[in-house]
Amino acid sequence: MTIQDRAASASAHDTVQGLGITNMLTFDIEEWFHANFEGVNLEPVSGRSSNFRAHMDTLLRICSETDCKATFFVLGCIGENYPDVVKAIAREGHDVASHGYGHQLAYKQTFEEFRDDVKKSVDILENLTGTKVLGYRAPSWSIVESNLHYLEALEGLGMKYDASIFPVKTFLYGIPTAPTKIHKPRVGGRELGLYEVPMSVMKLAGKNMGYSGGFYFRFFPKFLIKNAIRSANRSGNSSIVYLHPREIDADEQKLSLPFKENFIHYYNVRGTEAKLEDILRSFRFTSITEHLKQHYGLKV
Repeated sequence: MTIQDRAASASAHDTVQGLGITNMLTFDIEEWFHANFEGVNLEPVSGRSSNFRAHMDTLLRICSETDCKATFFVLGCIGENYPDVVKAIAREGHDVASHGYGHQLAYKQTFEEFRDDVKKSVDILENLTGTKVLGYRAPSWSIVESNLHYLEALEGLGMKYDASIFPVKTFLYGIPTAPTKIHKPRVGGRELGLYEVPMSVMKLAGKNMGYSGGFYFRFFPKFLIKNAIRSANRSGNSSIVYLHPREIDADEQKLSLPFKENFIHYYNVRGTEAKLEDILRSFRFTSITEHLKQHYGLKV
């Protein structure tokens, strides 16, 4: 069933029922060619359309069938090119948040460029959905120590939360010393008026390691991911799952990447859709906004 076919009958579900821990489900909504690798041609192949609409149909179907709500971090350019998809996300009761406009790394922008980029995306998304955009996630987790003060721009735009910090260290991103629980970040000695929702990590050989999103989700076996989520939940903590639409389709076009980057970007894409559906059926998931409302008293 397509987005258009479901439009008339789509209704919002409330997945938070009963007692127990509810985890957070998130998707970074972008095209297959949106990436951040140096020296790589990121232009789409001429004459061939992407499978983006089919990806989104699949993600919305899985969310509906597993009774999960999610936060969709949407690029502003996706809103321009696929306005009906963004409207469908909102119509089905999910949280539409900002992923910036054109998938530029935040730490390669000036403060003003970053603020304007986020505002441009927010304006597009709010005009499409008729609701306020409350959250942001930087492309490729590009809020790092050197540009942590960029969170002040989000605060100035009226954002209620940021989900851009990954408490790990990689060649592209990460703040390994960052808090691993939801908190109000401090910049310049001042506590900001928004929440930071860091990506979930586990300890491996004494270091933080992701387990429930992107490459980590595709790389680690399902039983390990389930055990890590279960362990977090037993400790009273929620886990965050995140994926990109391209990660559920082995037949989508692919970038020509060096071996390491190709492995990170595409390893086990063929098994991701089934793994996602199984995990969503095994635990309770909701959007970041709903989680913050229920557990942190967020007022919107």
